[in-house]
Amino acid sequence: MIDTHTGLIAWFARNHVAANLLMLVILVGGLASVAQIRIQANPDIEPNTISIQVPYPGAAPGEVESAVVARIEESLRDVKGIEEMRSFAREGRGSINLSIESDYDPQVAMDEVKLAIDRVASLPVESERPIISRSFKQFSAVNVQISGDLDERGMKMLAQQVRGEILDLPSVTKAELAGSRGYQISVEVTEATLRKYGLTLSDVAQAIRTSSVDLGAGSIRTDAGDILLRTQGQVYVGTEFEDLVLLTRADGTRLTLGDIAIVNDGFVDQRFFSLFNGKPSIGINITAVGEQNQIEISKEVKDYIAERKKTLPPGIYMDTWRDSTEFLSATLDIMLSNMMFGIALVIVVLGIFLRFQLAFWVMLGIPIAFLGAFALLPLTGGSINMISLFGFILVLGIVVDDAIIIGESVQTSLEDEGYSVDSVIRGARRVAVPATFGVLTTIATFLPLLFVPGSFGAVPAALGWVVVLCLVFSLIESKLILPAHLTSLKPLGNHGDSGTLARTQQRFSLGFRQLIRQYYAPFLERALKARYLTAAVFVGMLIVAIGLVVSPYVRTVMFPDISDDSISARVEMSEGTSSAQTVKVVSEVTDKLVMLNDERPKSEKFLVNFAAWTSETNGSIQVELAKGDHIVPTEVAEAWRNAVGDIVGARKLAFSGAQRSHGGGGDMSFKLLGSTPRELKAAAEYLQQHLRTYDGVYQVENSAEGSIPEMNINILPNGEALGLTLGVLAQQVRAAFYGVEAQRLQRNSEEIRVLIRYPASDRNSLGNLESMYIRAPTGELVPFSAVAEISERVSPSVITRIDGDRSVEVSAGIDFAVVRPGDIVRDIDSDAFRRELASRFPSVRLEMSGATELERELLIGILYGGVFGLFAIYALMAVPLRSYLQPLIIMSVIPFGMIGAMVGHLLIGIPFSALSLFGLVALAGVVVNDSIIMVDSINQHVAAGLPVKDSVIKSGVSRFRAITLTSLTTFFGLIPILLETSVTAQIVIPMAISLAFGILFATLITLVLLPCLCLILDDLKRVGSGSVSDVPIVKQGT
Repeated sequence: MIDTHTGLIAWFARNHVAANLLMLVILVGGLASVAQIRIQANPDIEPNTISIQVPYPGAAPGEVESAVVARIEESLRDVKGIEEMRSFAREGRGSINLSIESDYDPQVAMDEVKLAIDRVASLPVESERPIISRSFKQFSAVNVQISGDLDERGMKMLAQQVRGEILDLPSVTKAELAGSRGYQISVEVTEATLRKYGLTLSDVAQAIRTSSVDLGAGSIRTDAGDILLRTQGQVYVGTEFEDLVLLTRADGTRLTLGDIAIVNDGFVDQRFFSLFNGKPSIGINITAVGEQNQIEISKEVKDYIAERKKTLPPGIYMDTWRDSTEFLSATLDIMLSNMMFGIALVIVVLGIFLRFQLAFWVMLGIPIAFLGAFALLPLTGGSINMISLFGFILVLGIVVDDAIIIGESVQTSLEDEGYSVDSVIRGARRVAVPATFGVLTTIATFLPLLFVPGSFGAVPAALGWVVVLCLVFSLIESKLILPAHLTSLKPLGNHGDSGTLARTQQRFSLGFRQLIRQYYAPFLERALKARYLTAAVFVGMLIVAIGLVVSPYVRTVMFPDISDDSISARVEMSEGTSSAQTVKVVSEVTDKLVMLNDERPKSEKFLVNFAAWTSETNGSIQVELAKGDHIVPTEVAEAWRNAVGDIVGARKLAFSGAQRSHGGGGDMSFKLLGSTPRELKAAAEYLQQHLRTYDGVYQVENSAEGSIPEMNINILPNGEALGLTLGVLAQQVRAAFYGVEAQRLQRNSEEIRVLIRYPASDRNSLGNLESMYIRAPTGELVPFSAVAEISERVSPSVITRIDGDRSVEVSAGIDFAVVRPGDIVRDIDSDAFRRELASRFPSVRLEMSGATELERELLIGILYGGVFGLFAIYALMAVPLRSYLQPLIIMSVIPFGMIGAMVGHLLIGIPFSALSLFGLVALAGVVVNDSIIMVDSINQHVAAGLPVKDSVIKSGVSRFRAITLTSLTTFFGLIPILLETSVTAQIVIPMAISLAFGILFATLITLVLLPCLCLILDDLKRVGSGSVSDVPIVKQGT
């Protein structure tokens, strides 16, 4: 006999005030937290990295590598907490990016890195102090683009003014200029002029340093007070520099800088080009930092731009674009509308299967669970984003499962035992233990999602936290609040339960019971009679489902590409291409885009904005597309690619209509490490050729392919005889062609360099170098060609190093309809290929990289998490079932859920991916939950004295409605997402397919396969014990 007077369920059922106050606390706490939770597009990805930047103006990549990067790497070798050290040496700059171990305090690591770098005393004099910074989470909010018919200086001055005004907005703390060159003052003196006045470039630089200066000179103490002494001679603009005195002659006349030099107060000598919608442009990128609200920032900036536009002169335009909050708002709207639609469908399903009053109280568990999750979500560092919102949709049907089980049991108890508080308590307590442990097992299936490693791990963690919190509060609501509400149920016909809807529901309920008795019960009996055949059929279907994974009918990818409302193109010209030619090519590519848009009818036009940037031999184009389901980014990118065709002189031409969901670069990547540059390059080319032999592999790229011509200067014996050294020679050549830095000055918010060098016409060819004069230590001027020689070679444009070794990355795109990347990765990672590579290139090591490395990390994380989850599920089932074997029977049905999931992917045509796996995790929780209820019911009937077979049949009949209802509520809660066609929902649709279709098949698993397995276990126990009597083996377990 069930005790109805003790325990929490009984206490709350008899104390409505306590139950309602508990409900009120949860609801108010959730509503209060909603206003405080950050709203953003994607989950937080903590950038646990430290960046070290070392400018080394004028230095070649090889010089930056040896003189800067390698020395800093050596100083960091003993620093704790560094997981990976990735370095890049480029022309004029070295950078080292440190990945910090996830369990190591990044601030401690930052302090240790600073101390280690401070101890480096051998960096070149010409290099600047290392800039050390720690990455913090930040999200792009909106970009502002200023364009029109304005010269570069006027455009930048306007952009700086607008940037300052944007930073004055209350919500904005970070706004940076993009697409603009820095200011620079260039003092250009010819070789002939220097010889005429007996000066060197260094002499001119020193004269500027001593003349353009502000310097405090102390103070004079008088009786009236202190008088400060100070010189104020610092000049700031080009015309002021022209008046600086270089020397004063004996007759009192002066030689000024303007007499011997041309002073250009302009921009850094960098070939750069920026267009927006075909007009010269400068951009301002506004970013949300830390806990800032992207939507609020975007709104303030847009309101400001709308007013600022009114003050612009004719021909000048100011626009906002690449507004991430538009995507965010659209995503939130879609997810919220789908959630509300899903809630409505769940309510309808509950109302059809249960009494409307009972359905209302069961449905009330949804807002309680959701608001309870909102109350605690900030404590987990969570936010409202696309993934977390999908978590609420995913759990929509699951969160009422235990409430349905308890409600259905209470309704049965009330109908069988009479309408009283005791009947409610007995009905709730009858299924309380299995329902509780069922929810706990579901939570256990989601816990591994909280610990998926890598940057991609933030996605499943955002989903997992929402589901876990919702399930915790659904457990509280169903056990403590729901029974108190169900005590208000009255017999049918009383208190508003006698209307047309009630009568319709009653007729449906009678018809459903008839279906169970006439169809399900006989079918179950026949299935149990042929239980081995039934199990074999299910196993056969599972084999078919697994076969679909390796068949061409269901594509499998680890990380699907996610389309958004933009496309892009990237152009890399061959070495030696002029910047003017690069600009011309990029202009032709953008012209094809505009033409493609103009050719379409008005209803099919796709182009909103586009921006183009070029520098030296590279160009990139970013395109913002119009909103609408009829615009498919990948199709637009492909049409653009076809319209452009081949471009003469282009080394690479890539178009993209999707963003990587993994952020890991190409579809497949490998990194080669070694200490011998020539052998490393050869190995990369060998791997490239090998990858090109596979069908479906395209755009095979090698990170070391880019190169720049480099001239090496060597001193001749004649030069050494004059007392010249290679260092002195290099300094004079550097001064002439790069310049001597006279000083740096702060003008407004920008630091400006003052460089002394030859005019552009005297440093734009190799002939200029050969004809320049070198000053020997004796003061004698000699031609460069008399004391030095030049040798030509090709240098990589970027040198990449990983953990102190040179590295080259080889990446490739994959046509998933033709080939599976996993097959290629297994081939490349095989012992045979590694031995072949090692025999050809002994000093080279092969490692996974990019998406391939992320895939491996994710699979390892899922494997470890899965083992933990399975053990937790087993333990949580073994306790209430008091058996070691029964949990294994229940867990054996988990893989069968894949059958429905694979059929769903096949029908809808969506690739099976890592995102689909997360849906299977949720499915496993539901299957286990329903199975526990079924097995617990069987055990209760066996304990009451029924034979095992009769207990199985009776349990199937009695639990049919509850199990069917839990499956239908989950399925209908996901229907809106399954029907969603917007690109914003693509990342969650694979998860929804796995759960929705899997749950439909899971109903068959629980109602047919599980009973057969229970009898098969009973058969095995009978054979093992040598007994043929009908003993309650299922209950006893072992």
